[in-house]
Amino acid sequence: EVYFKNLSKQKQKKVMEKNGNSHKLRVCVATCNRADYSKLAPIMFGIKAEPQFFELDVVVLGSHLIDDYGNTYRMIEQDDFDIHTRLHTIVRGEDEAAMVESVGLALVKLPDVLNRLKPDIMIVHGDRFDALALATSAALMNIRILHIEGGEVSGTIDDSIRHAITKLAHYHVCCTRSAEQHLIAMCEDHDRILLAGCPSYDKLLSAKNKDYMSIICMWLGEDVKTRDYIVALQHPVTTDIKHSIKMFELTLDALISFNKRTLVLFPNVDAGDKEMVRVMRKKGIEHHPNFRAVKHVPFDQFIQLVAHAGCMIGNSSCGVREVGAFGTPVINLGTRQTGRETGENVLHVRDADTQDKILHALQLQFGKQYPCSKIYGDGNAVPRILKFLKSIDLKEPLQKKFCFPPVKDNISQDIDHILETQSALAVDLGGTNLRVAIVSMKGEIVKKYTQLNPKTYEDRLELILKMCVEAASEAVNVNCRILGVGISTGGRVNPREGIVLHSTKLIQEWSSVDLRTPIPDALHLPVWVDNDGNCAALAERKFGHGKGIENFVTLITGTG
Repeated sequence: EVYFKNLSKQKQKKVMEKNGNSHKLRVCVATCNRADYSKLAPIMFGIKAEPQFFELDVVVLGSHLIDDYGNTYRMIEQDDFDIHTRLHTIVRGEDEAAMVESVGLALVKLPDVLNRLKPDIMIVHGDRFDALALATSAALMNIRILHIEGGEVSGTIDDSIRHAITKLAHYHVCCTRSAEQHLIAMCEDHDRILLAGCPSYDKLLSAKNKDYMSIICMWLGEDVKTRDYIVALQHPVTTDIKHSIKMFELTLDALISFNKRTLVLFPNVDAGDKEMVRVMRKKGIEHHPNFRAVKHVPFDQFIQLVAHAGCMIGNSSCGVREVGAFGTPVINLGTRQTGRETGENVLHVRDADTQDKILHALQLQFGKQYPCSKIYGDGNAVPRILKFLKSIDLKEPLQKKFCFPPVKDNISQDIDHILETQSALAVDLGGTNLRVAIVSMKGEIVKKYTQLNPKTYEDRLELILKMCVEAASEAVNVNCRILGVGISTGGRVNPREGIVLHSTKLIQEWSSVDLRTPIPDALHLPVWVDNDGNCAALAERKFGHGKGIENFVTLITGTG
């Protein structure tokens, strides 16, 4: 921390000198939904508190502007932020296509806004499809991007979107040491990565509201006690919508059976969200005496609700991240948060395929109290982020650089290697025939020559050399480049030395024969020699029935 402060001061000094002590950093913060605003709001307050360094422009889009999701842009206005632009970018629909169309609509509308604002840097959060549109627009318009919460791992399409934004972003603020290491492994520049912690933790760890009971009563009823109610927040899994809707049905059935007062929040705007709402209404959740179904809860009040709940259940990242700050028990359902770092307060039900499993998890977790977890932050993220922003030198080249690990140099190829078929000469000595073939690297026989195997050593060796020379000459005509010679022979062979130790009586005068010397001298090619049974087994392993099999037996038959 001390090192970072000193480094930051030096960079700030240099930046102020280069910018003539007059230029304020124009920061555009774009928020898409209630969840990302809870992370961006602390940064926005910090930027607003230092007008001598920053100019803040706020762009609101996505589900903030939809009545079905509570018109959550109002909470931004209540926080006294001036909204520069409101962009209606959500295309209503039931499937994945609606998300794609929403991204397209955002990409159409954003260039005009960014042209008017001309920000020095845009702050983008997380892994939503709206955020991908923001990052794409900014990157193509040569606007620097600061990405919040990159490098984390979770389930569904969110992972792919998050990592795609990482590759577009110029600067990164991550929350955990593992996320930082992931960013480095993704070839991001270490100097442009800040391990700050989650900005929402700045608010979570300082949240002390003596009047939390009035908040609980307002949302759940007058007769509810602390640690005696449940908060449920579940979203569709866009890579498996049908299964996630079925899981939501099972969750509601389990909660009805568990018979505790429950606050159910509406899901995110994703493919499948409307079907989840229909499931809620089909089961009468909005009129059930034990349930309160709401579109939105202000973050300050939501903090108090989860802090004093008996349990939180669902698949929201809030459950595995923020709720750990209070030690509230969490039941994480399905695969949506697979890979997230979690505290001991989280019980995972990865395969939530029965009501009994979910009900059993509720019985195990409800009412427990766990130690508070600070995996995702220590409450000082915003000051670090503001220092990081001040250290950005706008005169540095905009083009980002990737820090690739060292790799071996590519072996250069000439045109002959590209146009010719790489091949080998194959020589097969049997009890009756002597065969030579041009064989491609794929194991295909391009051309084959057969002669009777001579009876004497001298005639045999002379014929081998003659057939190999003819085959090598013919290889040029069939557009093959010969890289080496492989000899398969009956008898016992020393393959390291290329010597036939001795053979059967079928191949006469074929003992203590050196094949590695005369053939390379004539053809100027490397030579390998082995027993015909071994060669057959190797061929089956590479091209035949032994491909992909660890252990197998090859049986060959021939003359004799």
